[in-house]
Amino acid sequence: MYKNYVFDVYGTLVDIHTNEYLDSTWAKLAETLNFYGVYYSPQELKEAYFSSCELQMRQGRANFNHPEVDVVEVFSHIFENKGVKTTKTLSTHLAQEFRAFSTEYLKLYDGVLDTLAKLKRSRKKLFILSNAQKCFTKTELIKLGLLKYFTGAVYSSEYKCAKPDATLFNALCDKYKLDKKETVYVGNDPQTDVDGARNAKIDCLWIKTNLTDLNTKPKYSPKYTIDNGNFKEITKLLLKK
Repeated sequence: MYKNYVFDVYGTLVDIHTNEYLDSTWAKLAETLNFYGVYYSPQELKEAYFSSCELQMRQGRANFNHPEVDVVEVFSHIFENKGVKTTKTLSTHLAQEFRAFSTEYLKLYDGVLDTLAKLKRSRKKLFILSNAQKCFTKTELIKLGLLKYFTGAVYSSEYKCAKPDATLFNALCDKYKLDKKETVYVGNDPQTDVDGARNAKIDCLWIKTNLTDLNTKPKYSPKYTIDNGNFKEITKLLLKK
């Protein structure tokens, strides 16, 4: 029987759509930066953001096959490029502003809260493991009423490493002293979630949602599959395992 249930966030628990390329997003962000003495045109700001992301990715490939960006550092670079000093708190705030400007919708999938509550009542330990920015995701989990269900979390931005790299899965297990044989991972992505969990020798439940790329097949077979995106099926499949 599994004791530890580890969940991906976006596409698994949360349905989301963001657009980081909208001109309006960069216009709002450039105007916000003006209040801090940082002057970019919207197009210049957009280019500076993506250039900084690419620089981090290039540097990260020296250590990981699947490197990750830390957007707080990106916004620190955006200040530094203009010769303005900043703090981690301010860079985090600007990163969160960017997230707010670029998010078109954010909502829970049906059945998520009921399923998590049922697992907690069954004395299961719940964890988050997600390719995500901690400064965005922790706040969004609170907003959606999710964070209270989870014992702990690991975000890719913290480790500069992303799924499907087994490093991130191992980091979660090491941090919270999880026995992999007592752990199951739940995610919607065939590669980052299914193949990632299998690479780390953890059982995986693949739930196919509207954000699942159905044209991509996992290299490895998941232990369990929910084809219809019905989150409530998780407890039926797993609680007796």
